[in-house]
Amino acid sequence: MLLPTAGVPATAGARILETRVLAAPSPVPGSDNRTHLVYEVLLRNVSAQPVHLDRVEVREPDRTGPVAVYDSPAIDRLLLDPEARTFSRTLAPGRSAALLLDVTMAPGARVPGRLSHRFDVSGAADRTVRGAATDVGRRAPLRLSPPLQGDGYVVYGCCRPPFVHRLALMTFDGHTFAAQRYAIDFVQTDDGVRSHTGAEDRNESYFIFGDGVRAVADGTVLAVRDGVPANVAGKLPPRPDTADLTGNFVIQDLGGGAYALYAHMQKGSLRVQPGDRLTRGQAIGLAGNSGNSSEPHLHFHVVDSPGLPLGVAGDSVPYTFDRFRFRNRIGGLDKEPEAPVRLPAPPTPGRAGQYPLAGDVVDFR
Repeated sequence: MLLPTAGVPATAGARILETRVLAAPSPVPGSDNRTHLVYEVLLRNVSAQPVHLDRVEVREPDRTGPVAVYDSPAIDRLLLDPEARTFSRTLAPGRSAALLLDVTMAPGARVPGRLSHRFDVSGAADRTVRGAATDVGRRAPLRLSPPLQGDGYVVYGCCRPPFVHRLALMTFDGHTFAAQRYAIDFVQTDDGVRSHTGAEDRNESYFIFGDGVRAVADGTVLAVRDGVPANVAGKLPPRPDTADLTGNFVIQDLGGGAYALYAHMQKGSLRVQPGDRLTRGQAIGLAGNSGNSSEPHLHFHVVDSPGLPLGVAGDSVPYTFDRFRFRNRIGGLDKEPEAPVRLPAPPTPGRAGQYPLAGDVVDFR
């Protein structure tokens, strides 16, 4: 888990709202058998009065109806203040926010080539603002091997709430990145709900602790860090500096402008050094509980820049896994506190070339 945030810049736009898309989305096939376009619309209230976002339409040029519609209750759960990490559809004067969108298409539906947005607002004035146009990328997501091997891994990732990683908009040198848009925290369970047995404060009680972490593709090691001690399990450590977020980690160059980060690994477990050439499936270390982590797990993501030394100063690159078994889903993860409940297994458990969504329980064999 990596969760620093910073302010969101905006570009010139309407007199009430400045709007822009942070990064053009690309289609990603999800484990729900739907195609996902995942992206952020950055908004800034440039008026002297509070602005309430009442309705958002995602539109495609030359199409009569909207591609997606978000009403007030939905916006209340999607419009993020990145500094406070809170959600509200109201923007105070001069404040910025990020609208966390996941536009989905039914199986076989055509993916739009371009999107624009219509914002119905009230407060400073009752009016409609149009903007935040973006192309839709056509590059296929990376197809990777799983970074773990075993059963019962719960996915804390994209794209539905809880937004474990999409909260983490980060600003470096004046540029804002969503490095963790497709990041996944893998937590291993025995029944889809329990992640440990025995003493909650012992890392060794957790099923994933010590699981082997494997290279997801061929590529060269760019950076590693080892020697960070483990946290006490069951407790989030004091909020660390950005330099301490990843704990023990490996950054791997996958080629083609894609870089993988494997984070929170066990102290003394790393088997690789910068410059090593890895092959797909090669052992690189063990899952642990170092850095900004409250219990043993593996954090994994891919970005378009190495972002050295930490692998977080870049935009998220979409990916899928070449194989996994979809065991079942866990609901209630978006409750406060969490109220996990097992949901029925979906049909066709064997999956290939899909991205597992938040709450999925998967087996990697």
